[in-house]
Amino acid sequence: MRTTLYSLLLSLVSCSSVASASSGTSAFASVRLLHRKSSIKIKNTDQQLTLTTLQLQDYPSITNNFNRHSTTTALRASTGDGALGLAKHTSISALLAQVLSRVRRHANILLLLLVATTTAAILLSKRSNPQTLLWPGTHSDDSQYLQDTPLPPGSLGCPFLGHDIFGGSKEYGPFVGLAKLSQKFDGIFKVYSFGLPIVSVAGVDNIKSLLKQEFQKRDGSSDDGGSGINTFVMGKKNLGPIFGEEALLYEHDAAKHGKLRRLVGSAMTPAAIEAAIPSIQEAAGKQIENILEAGEGTIEMEKVFNDYTLDIAWKQILGLDLREEEVPRFHKAVADWTGGILNPMLLLPFRIPGLMKFSKIGRARTYLTSKVEEKLAKLERDGPDNSTLSKLYFATDDDDGTTRLTHAQVMHNALFLIFAGSETSSSTLTCVSLLLGLHPKVWKKIQEEQRELCSEEGEGLTRKILDKCTYLDSVVKETLRLHPVETLELRRAAKTVVVDGKQIPEGWMALGNIKETHRRDPTVYQEDGSHMDDRKGFEPERWLEESAKPSVWMPFGDGPRRCIGERLAMTEMKVFLAMLARKVDYELVANDEKIAWKTNTVMARPADGVEVRARVAVA
Repeated sequence: MRTTLYSLLLSLVSCSSVASASSGTSAFASVRLLHRKSSIKIKNTDQQLTLTTLQLQDYPSITNNFNRHSTTTALRASTGDGALGLAKHTSISALLAQVLSRVRRHANILLLLLVATTTAAILLSKRSNPQTLLWPGTHSDDSQYLQDTPLPPGSLGCPFLGHDIFGGSKEYGPFVGLAKLSQKFDGIFKVYSFGLPIVSVAGVDNIKSLLKQEFQKRDGSSDDGGSGINTFVMGKKNLGPIFGEEALLYEHDAAKHGKLRRLVGSAMTPAAIEAAIPSIQEAAGKQIENILEAGEGTIEMEKVFNDYTLDIAWKQILGLDLREEEVPRFHKAVADWTGGILNPMLLLPFRIPGLMKFSKIGRARTYLTSKVEEKLAKLERDGPDNSTLSKLYFATDDDDGTTRLTHAQVMHNALFLIFAGSETSSSTLTCVSLLLGLHPKVWKKIQEEQRELCSEEGEGLTRKILDKCTYLDSVVKETLRLHPVETLELRRAAKTVVVDGKQIPEGWMALGNIKETHRRDPTVYQEDGSHMDDRKGFEPERWLEESAKPSVWMPFGDGPRRCIGERLAMTEMKVFLAMLARKVDYELVANDEKIAWKTNTVMARPADGVEVRARVAVA
């Protein structure tokens, strides 16, 4: 019983050793461990830490005694066989780290305990690997045909928890932990993160090799059960119903995925996107009017682009007829719903009671579902219209001419298009506005291109005219080279797969590392990293010369799950920027040498939202 407690302390010590070493702890702690009765006394003089939860499963009854008339607080836990007393002076918030600070001083004793615990576990099970005790699931595939195929190199980090590869920093943005590890290891590496063994795969050839094994058996044949690699939903018990388990992204059956992609893709054809351009242009015009109405004041471009993409969501994707006073409610509902992907509570392995009724994200999803249901009833009654939802609802499979999407498939895929489209387009446009503010000469070139097109083609925008916006296209592509979505969706290996001579064992996760793949592009690579710098590396002209054009560009993924909304996203961005260049001049309010980034986002977003001063463009 006590060995279990000591093992837990050991893992905590190893996790916090670096942080505590840098904290400058000067408090004194004394620890006394006895056989029949155990007590830990801590005297804290200045360092304060946080004690969130103390769980002692070996002690069935716990009594908390708090002395409110002094600065000493005592916690006492007792059983018939032993007692644990914890006394803390000045502040309970300093408790845990002071214990660990003192325990680390007895490293020799703790090391012996660790060796004893590990040895005992190995003796109990000859098949056990000491590594898998501290990092569960990190086994290798030792089957005969893979005996000479190693796991990738890497770092597992803190026992049981691993590294935080998803968190962000102001200097980098989201996924800073992954970025640091990516530059330390070459191409493919293993990492443990939040209880998941993961292999990060970078390099265009490596990612293509990985994605070729989507839906594939070991012999390379197509598999109707999806036993190669397939998308993995963390927290499926809660995120599944929130985001829709019948969306294209999460279909694991190869044949069903192919049919579903054809049906959903019928709403994303070039003809369908061209028919949507007037609606997209109307949404862009409304937001540009709002920019100019700010006058001499400032405006946050991130909010402009959020509103723009959400207006496209309800007008074009869903085809709703919202009253003006209901638009803010729709925008808020989408924000609450999409924000749920970053809520760690949804990763719990059980269904949260009352999730859809009482949680903010659940209520938002319920509201959006009700709006889609209303629209579907109208389509059934009145027939098709020009919305994306209508095209999904009435789509038939070309193979038989009769198969249609189910009601749930229409619902889930329409909502997923809103999530994916609004996030990627809004984030990218926000970064574009920052980069153009940092590089005003580039903005002037876009304006010159648009003036020439207006004189030749008139003020309207069509797919033909957008195709002629070659410099504008290069600006969007260069932005997505610098700031793509950091990774592809997590894949789970249903069977062991091999990439570049390294195995990704059955049950491990595989992660396509897009940002690192862009960084390693040999055509643009610079040893000092300047090719990925927003000030030094932003060169749209590189896309206009075949010899200088990047050889790697994967912001929309690759393989059978390549983003199906790519055409719509590029059209949204190019329509807005073309119209903005024709009507607006702007400058950044802040032009700091170092750009600060938001830390808790899916894609890179500047911390200030790109605040600008705008004025009517001078011809």
